Amino acid sequence: MTTGMDVARIPMQLSRGCIVVSIQVDLSDTVLTQFRSDLLDLLQRSDATAVILDLSGIAIMDLEEFEALRDTMSMAALMGARTIFSGFQAGVVSALVELDAHTDDIDAALNLDMAFERLATVHKDADPEEDEVEDADADVAAEDVEAEPTGGD
Repeated sequence: MTTGMDVARIPMQLSRGCIVVSIQVDLSDTVLTQFRSDLLDLLQRSDATAVILDLSGIAIMDLEEFEALRDTMSMAALMGARTIFSGFQAGVVSALVELDAHTDDIDAALNLDMAFERLATVHKDADPEEDEVEDADADVAAEDVEAEPTGGD
């Protein structure tokens, strides 16, 4: 019988309001179950608004492992976190597509830097007051252009 102490744990850290998960271990049912528990617990205890799942250390992934990770990220999203998969290796992507994995709802980035850029863009775009000010400025500028005389004959 395996105790919780024997299970390889997937490291997680908080960075810029985001939980960064870096998978560097072989995925088994036990590891995936422990990961799900650890991630959801940390998400509930922290002020994190996003989760980045860094898969750059995974060279081989089967469909069941991918589905378990996708389900865990869906759970994090239901808790209010923006979720991004990062660092898929080309061979993993090819295998998942060939296995007809459901990837339509996956937000993915090439690497961690790009994942953080995506989060920064979303936070900038998500500020409605900032958008209203920009829209008002654009409306005033458009009115000024329309009010200017077109010139003489």
